[in-house]
Amino acid sequence: MQGREGSHEVAKQFARSAHARALDEIPDTLFPYWAETSQQEFPGIPRDPSFFAQSAEGLMMFFDCAAAARKTCGLPSRAADSVWHAWMRMDETGLHRFCIRQFGKIIPHVEAAQMAGGMQAALAVCLAQARRRAARPAADAYLPPLFSLDRRLGMPHGVAYSIVGGLVAYCMLDASGNPNHHMVFPEALSPDGLALLGLVGKAEYDEAADRASRRERDSGDGGSAGSLGGGDNDGGSDCDGGGSGDGGGCGGGCGGGCSS
Repeated sequence: MQGREGSHEVAKQFARSAHARALDEIPDTLFPYWAETSQQEFPGIPRDPSFFAQSAEGLMMFFDCAAAARKTCGLPSRAADSVWHAWMRMDETGLHRFCIRQFGKIIPHVEAAQMAGGMQAALAVCLAQARRRAARPAADAYLPPLFSLDRRLGMPHGVAYSIVGGLVAYCMLDASGNPNHHMVFPEALSPDGLALLGLVGKAEYDEAADRASRRERDSGDGGSAGSLGGGDNDGGSDCDGGGSGDGGGCGGGCGGGCSS
């Protein structure tokens, strides 16, 4: 359903979004172009209107975070990344104009290898921004919709984020969009990591520590799941490698915004 009927379904979903104003300005030609070309870069990606509409909405969430951040923002969703890449291929100049109109600035596309501080730090910036833009504390145990997008859509070779014991964890999705269940807890996305990167203040950090202590007491578990920095960090370095290609890493493999 990639013709007129598909475009009509996309428009209906756009109209229901909190980002409806921005989504209404996306060119009508982007959905059919994305549907025709994205499987070349993202093998197995669904090409239906609903998948596109939700992915485009995720991209608007990301642009909103990147425009507000003072550092490079990492994109945690390969589904949203697929729309970004398609738009750049189709009309990069038009995309830049769109970002200026809707978000006040161009959101430059930055590959993970070019990010100052690496993908971990960039994803931490995005997490803090996404939480604050949802009126939640940056160190809170809350997973923004942008971070759960790949899991909800079943994005092939995407990244499935979740909250486990109050900490952000992720596992990779396979070619069919199913999780492999090997959970990794990136240190940069923990309250300790956010504090070390200067993304949360002392008062906010102390509140998160208090909530973590209460979770640990309530669960009766003395392990590290309820602590601020605890968890399995064996895959933390994976975040630096991106994820656009073979599905490795813990984000879309790129980001945007100011790198200083």
